Parts: sequence; C-alpha cells; structure tokens
Amino acid sequence: RTYLKMSWLISIVVVVNQVGVINMKNIDPQIKDQDLIDHLESNGDYRIIKKLKDQTHYNDDDGSDKKIAIFLDTETTGTDLAKDEIIELGMVAFEFNSETGKIFKILETFNELEEPTIEISKEASEVNGITMEMVKGHKIKDNEVKDFISSAAIILAHNAKFDRHFVEKRFSFFENTSWGCSIKDVSWHENGLKSRSLEFLAYKYGYFFEAHRADKDCMASIHLLSKMLLETKCLALKDLLINARKKSNRIAAKGAPFAIKDNLRDRGYKWNAEAKYWFIDVSEEDTLSEKNWLSSEHEVEGDIICSIDAKSRYSKRG
Repeated sequence: RTYLKMSWLISIVVVVNQVGVINMKNIDPQIKDQDLIDHLESNGDYRIIKKLKDQTHYNDDDGSDKKIAIFLDTETTGTDLAKDEIIELGMVAFEFNSETGKIFKILETFNELEEPTIEISKEASEVNGITMEMVKGHKIKDNEVKDFISSAAIILAHNAKFDRHFVEKRFSFFENTSWGCSIKDVSWHENGLKSRSLEFLAYKYGYFFEAHRADKDCMASIHLLSKMLLETKCLALKDLLINARKKSNRIAAKGAPFAIKDNLRDRGYKWNAEAKYWFIDVSEEDTLSEKNWLSSEHEVEGDIICSIDAKSRYSKRG
C-alpha cells in the first residue's frame, strides 16, 4: 500500500497493482483532488479511502416525526466485567426517523474520562491509548450522564452487550433504557459483509477514522448507520431498528444429557454455569421449531424461561 497525503488533509490509501508505485512527481500540482481520485479509480486498480470528517447532519429536515437516539461507547481498564472499570464514556445524540431510519442532525456530544480504582491493563492502553496519567483526577458525573440520556428513545452501541454491561454496572439508570446493537441487529452477513468490526465496515464503505477513542468511535458508527446496505438497499439504521423491535424467547434445555453438549454448542446454545443448563435466544417465530428440535432430536423439553425485548436485550441481567 502507498499512502498519499492530499492538500485538503484527507489521507488516501492506494492499493498498488503489479505495475508498481505511483510516481507522484508526474502528477500536475494544479489538478483537483476529486479529479485525481476519479482518475485513480477509473480502471478499477485503485480504491480511495477518505478520512471521516466531523458531521453536523446527514439529511435536511423533511418535516417528519423525529426521535432522539444516542450512540454510546466505553473504554475500560480491561474486558472482565467483574473487576474492570470504565475509564472513558462517549455519547453522541442525534435525530432520526423511527420508520425510515433516516438520520438528521447531530445534536450533542458527551465525552468524559474517569480515574479507575485499579490499574489500566497494558492491553487496554495499547488499544485505546489511555494511560493512568490521562485519567488522574477525572470523574464522570452521574447526573450529567442521566440528563444526557433522558430524552433518548434508544441507546445504540457497536457491541451493545459489552457496553451495556459496563454502563449498567457504573450507572444503574441505564437498566431502564431500550438498546440496539450495530453488530448484532444489522444484517451485515446477509449483505455480504463477513466481518462486523467497525474498522472493517468503515473500510468497506469508503472511510477511516481515529479508532478506539469513545467519541470518535461513536461518530464513525453513526456514519455507518447512515449508509445503505449493499444488497437489500435498506438503510442500516432502519434495519437495526426493525431487528431491535423484535421480541425473542430464551429457551433452556434443562436436564440435557452431557453427551449432547457439542450439538447444543454448535447450534448456538450457551452454558449458564450458575443455573446449570444450556440456553438459546430465538425469535418468537422460531420458538416452536426450536422446542420441536430439542424434543425430536434429543428428547429434551425446552422451557421458555423469559421473553426478551429492547429493554432487556444485551443487559447484564439477561
């Protein structure tokens, strides 16, 4: 790869073919940036990736009803919920239409650091670049967080299970909010995208960003949700909202013999170590067929132990 720096401060990644590296000396300095981009991409040998700029809005006001969503991201001392702590909380509030999935104005941004009671792990610092010196003396104010989310119809995160677990541990009022996940609730796989990492998805949609700081990750995620899915031609946020609204049931395979554990695991069941049973979450429409599979294939009765919706999905209580 060759990295070119444009006058307008957009970094461009050029994948070089077998011919070799572009000779920048032969490029007319008066050529417009977009003309250069169009020329490089014209024969299919190059792809240009732009740095994401700060956005203030995505669509003009069309008079439709709008709600407020908040995209949230945390940086933590590590990944162990039992002992690790939040060291940065980023949130970005934006307007959206709940039926079309169109995003309108970016409203407010919240980004604060917090000094933890334990050391930041080396692995975490290598990812997010946050050190103990940076967070020393900082404290996230609970009332400011509560006020910021008070008008939100839904909280979104890229890997909502991780972020929701940590914010519910630190701020109990997050337990009463509805959540959606831009990994699990968007049909990336069905649209030909086999990886769901934020940086990969951003690359596929033609941009890159300063990753692994909370506010930057939020803005990059909102930008991603403004895009059209490649095959279904549905806005990513609309697809997320459709899936987040769906209810699901948790089926427990209580009393399942040890001999079928591999079959259960391969099908997506998880082990509840405390309650000592295997379980799976399935949509309401798939509940009967899943129970039938357990009984016909393994002679196990599947018990519905709870129903799950946007208020309970991804929660540490689930």
